Amino acid sequence: MLRGTSARRYAESVFAIAKEQNSFDRWLEDLATVRDVFTNPDMARLLADPKPSASAKAAVVQTLLAGKVDRLALNTALLLMRREHVQAAADLERDFQQMVNDYRGVAVAEVTTAVELDTAQQQLVKERLEALTAKRIDLRTKVDKTIIGGFVARVGDVLIDASLTTRLQLLRQDLLTHT
Repeated sequence: MLRGTSARRYAESVFAIAKEQNSFDRWLEDLATVRDVFTNPDMARLLADPKPSASAKAAVVQTLLAGKVDRLALNTALLLMRREHVQAAADLERDFQQMVNDYRGVAVAEVTTAVELDTAQQQLVKERLEALTAKRIDLRTKVDKTIIGGFVARVGDVLIDASLTTRLQLLRQDLLTHT
């Protein structure tokens, strides 16, 4: 729980800075870069190794991130490293993304279909979900042939299951209970 709590605190601080500077998109990119560096297996081993000094580890982080991220994002990465919270980098990025989405009135919709949706179908699904949620939708699609047909959509905590597999299961249950 500490990891999630500390990530949330970092995300709140970063969000306040990004809001003040109107730099949400830059921070989103920078936090993804920081996450990539800290989740790299070689980097994880280096940071977990007690032999190199903290300043040597900081020098490696600076070398890897300098010129790739904003100075404040670099400082955030160094702070995570010094406080031994590098494992929270992915949670920090996720929490920050959620805060930005909430601020912008955007919801992420994960839609699963049996076949790939074309552009027109994706637009239709997006429009319907926007009408249902009263938010702009960031549509993410994936294919799962086991749902046979229809779709399953998850928007935040809401699940909309309009898959043929579920309909068939419900029909089967209905037939079994009424015979």
